[in-house]
Amino acid sequence: MTGHENNLSHLRIGLDIGGTNIEALAVDPSFNVVGKFSRATHADTPEHLVASAVDAIQQVLAEAQVTPRHLNSIGIGVPGLVETETGIVRLAANLNLTAYPLGAVITQTFGVPTFLENDVRLAAIGVYRWLQEREITANMAYLSIGTGVSAGVVLNGRLHRGSHGMAGEIGHITVEPNGALCNCGARGCLETIIAGPAIVKQARGQVSFAVADHEVHAGHVYQAARQGNPAAQKIIKRVGDYMARAVQYLIMTYDVDKVIVGGGVTAAGAAFLTPLFTGLAKLRQQSDLFDTMLSENKLCLLPQDYNAGTWGAVYLPDELHQH
Repeated sequence: MTGHENNLSHLRIGLDIGGTNIEALAVDPSFNVVGKFSRATHADTPEHLVASAVDAIQQVLAEAQVTPRHLNSIGIGVPGLVETETGIVRLAANLNLTAYPLGAVITQTFGVPTFLENDVRLAAIGVYRWLQEREITANMAYLSIGTGVSAGVVLNGRLHRGSHGMAGEIGHITVEPNGALCNCGARGCLETIIAGPAIVKQARGQVSFAVADHEVHAGHVYQAARQGNPAAQKIIKRVGDYMARAVQYLIMTYDVDKVIVGGGVTAAGAAFLTPLFTGLAKLRQQSDLFDTMLSENKLCLLPQDYNAGTWGAVYLPDELHQH
């Protein structure tokens, strides 16, 4: 066996299954990328979802020019409630999965251990590895702001799951008791203010856009604010204040050294960061404690081209074996 063939004999594959797309990554034992693949998610039935996932794995194996016998493990991130010990997806509404043994099905298909984790918690593992290449820290939080709002927390170098795997679900902290109705059934959740669809909803009827109504996303609202639209500026100022609270909750609850922010809404870049930093500055003025704990250098954006979900998935077996 040649050195190249040997290096491809223990591949890891990571899948990040979203409601829209499945991202796949294959790495060799040295974590060099040997294959990437992206495809649409078909989740109208569990069988179609599995077929989508299996196809993504097969396609990334083909790109790496190897067969399933070269596989060592498969890690999968799912947007929902996951039992990591059993590989069962308890509830993933966007994927139409309830009490579904996804781990066992994928293991049976490919004959290798398959590990499951909630997608944001999984992304936190990937973000932690990314951060470790830049600075050494044992405690960090990954705040994901996209279609929803959630966080993953790493404490003492280990992913913190909590009793039910729900640690970091700050999107469902009530911040306005009589606020907008959330998808979870409660009113005034943080997610109803700072998630991408929530930002768009606040702008509807107040801000005019040059694209069709169904094509408007949070980036358009940030762009309108940057161009001087008063209504958009008011919305983004409010959003920035509540995002600052989200950062405050994570730092004050978990005493992390860093909060890394990612997700679709952060694609606005500087336009996203400016109101967030303004909100943090207002919080710092409230007390000496906040002034010390909420410094700007504790916050940074995750690069848009880094797929924390798939990287977290290939590192997931190591994380689980630590426990």
